[in-house]
Amino acid sequence: MGCVASKIGEEEEQVVIICRERKKQLKVAVEKRYALANAHCRYSQALYAVAASLKLFQKVSSRVEYFNYMQMQMPLPHNIDNNREFEQQQQQNGLAIGETRRDLMEALQDIQDHFIRAYDSGKDVSRMLEANRIHLQSSLDEIKENSTKIIQAITWHRSISSTKSSSCKSLVASSSKGCSTWTDFKNDLFDDYGGMDSGSHSLTLGRLYAWEKKLYEEVKAGDNLRKIYERKCARLKEQEVRGDNEMTRHKTRATVKDIYAQILVAIRSAESISMRIQKLRDEELQPQIVELLNGLRDTWKVMMETHETQNKILSEVKTFSCPSFGKFSNDSHRLATLQVEAELHNLRECFLEFVKVQKAYVQALHSWLTKFLVPEVEFYSKGRSSGAPYLAGGPKLLITCHEWLASMKKLPDKDVAFALKSFSKDVQALWTQQGEEQQQKRKVDSLTKELDRRTLAFQKNETRFLESKLIEYQSEENVENRNDHLTEKKDQLDALKRKLEAELEKHRDCVQETKRMTLNGFQTGFTPVFKSLAEFSKASWKMYNDLVSDSESTEKAENQSYIEDSQAGENSER
Repeated sequence: MGCVASKIGEEEEQVVIICRERKKQLKVAVEKRYALANAHCRYSQALYAVAASLKLFQKVSSRVEYFNYMQMQMPLPHNIDNNREFEQQQQQNGLAIGETRRDLMEALQDIQDHFIRAYDSGKDVSRMLEANRIHLQSSLDEIKENSTKIIQAITWHRSISSTKSSSCKSLVASSSKGCSTWTDFKNDLFDDYGGMDSGSHSLTLGRLYAWEKKLYEEVKAGDNLRKIYERKCARLKEQEVRGDNEMTRHKTRATVKDIYAQILVAIRSAESISMRIQKLRDEELQPQIVELLNGLRDTWKVMMETHETQNKILSEVKTFSCPSFGKFSNDSHRLATLQVEAELHNLRECFLEFVKVQKAYVQALHSWLTKFLVPEVEFYSKGRSSGAPYLAGGPKLLITCHEWLASMKKLPDKDVAFALKSFSKDVQALWTQQGEEQQQKRKVDSLTKELDRRTLAFQKNETRFLESKLIEYQSEENVENRNDHLTEKKDQLDALKRKLEAELEKHRDCVQETKRMTLNGFQTGFTPVFKSLAEFSKASWKMYNDLVSDSESTEKAENQSYIEDSQAGENSER
């Protein structure tokens, strides 16, 4: 066989570049699959943690604690009037006769239940993505354990300043390893742990990456052989031109034939690996992506229904059942409020991370699949007249990923992020108001103690004065001086009482303001959160549903075309 010059040169180098890029993009896809599994599970856990924080808020808000000065300074009729005014104000704010009237605490209980339902809806996708079982199981246990610790601290101790610094973080973010003792919520995320019906998505991507690495190595080795082959051909040609002896030319020609044979082996190996990759892509990866899309569609349908129901529940809230006096914001109330704020912040971060990672995952798959669209390049020398090119046309999965990526860019994720951030600020404002109410209570407590002390001292002085008048003779001037002194002390006592009454009035106003901010804050804050989450869930459900429908339609069309082609072939044979 003579030496045949290769015609592709730069094209073959381009093939090496393409294979290297395919390997790189698939490695990114493998990494992003792990990140997607983690982000999806952490978002589900964040929903769970919000429910836990609302349970905590509801628990501490349901306890009634009384001031030690209630009987002395809080006339009942005044507060009945306040309650009537408050309820009249609520009616003026839109409560019609016969309209459903919910209390905030009752509504929060139902909202918790729906957050748990939203959390449950993500379990199938977590199984499909084969989220790390040990890591996520322990993380969920840690959420429960931290929730338990906070509730126990609030239940058993009147002051919980020692836990305040750590409990201001999210139950997810600040969790530490341990077992769960909170049995209110049942965890069965991994009761039926497994992958997809169409196979392990993680293993499929892993095998594809392994074959892409092998393909790159074979193509790169083949390209190196091609360069050596061309140099040997050039040397043989020079020897023939110079008229070197036959033995030298024969030795060079044998080397050229041996390298050419190695090139043919490399070509067949690359073609075989390429066929394996395409088979894995079409027979395993594509069904898994479709199954994942089905799972995401079902998850976000439940999410949509859940958030729509939560919004409806909140729209029915008209009251916040707590006394207008006798209940005050202490450390436990403030901690529970701060915990809600922390979980809302964490929910926002987990939501944004889920959206971001999902885009990155689809983008990596899309970038990998686009490398199958390069023009067909013959990876063999001119003398080779048979054999298929090592790259085929564009895969069906590329269309799905292209539409998926384009649809994700249209999702209203920014509205959700903005609503959660705004509500977090509202909860923070409530925490500040509770602090002002708490400070006002301390002022009232201090004045009450001072009034008690001065009242007792005045009573003792008055008693001693009356006793001295009966027992011993005193001059009229001395009696008058002591009487003036008692009068002055009584005036000071009356002034202190008036000051206490003024501070009590301020405290009543603070309590009412806290009550108003709690009711209005949760309504005006949670409402846009639920609306935006419902809209995002609806858009996501529609996106996944359309992707599944398009994939199924394409599959049916191809099957129908195959059947028609088969029938046409049979008819032509007849």
